[in-house]
Amino acid sequence: MQSITKLGTRTAMAVAVGAAALISAPSSASATEAQPQFWNYRCNDDRACVYHVDGQVWNIEGCGVSGLDDYYNYAKAHGNSFRIYLEDRQTTYPMTYSVDVPAWSEKALDSRDRAFRVQVFC
Repeated sequence: MQSITKLGTRTAMAVAVGAAALISAPSSASATEAQPQFWNYRCNDDRACVYHVDGQVWNIEGCGVSGLDDYYNYAKAHGNSFRIYLEDRQTTYPMTYSVDVPAWSEKALDSRDRAFRVQVFC
């Protein structure tokens, strides 16, 4: 029969290892968010880019989902492919749709529709 001290030591070690694993694991929110993002006058290398109606370019680096909440007229995948989600408010019943932008390609967007999310694929 095992002694209480050995059993207590093993239990403490198991709890410590489990706690270390939980602390070191990335949170699911940070693992799926594309970061960082910045405005520029052009689409930088290896970025997913959306062109604002005022001419500035929103550069998105990394993989995952990024929030948007504005109007864009152009999308460029200067690296990984991505999907941009838009909302058409000109219809009687607003509807959402998405536009896929394959790697190393470009797509025109309807600047009347509000973009609300982009997902970069890696």
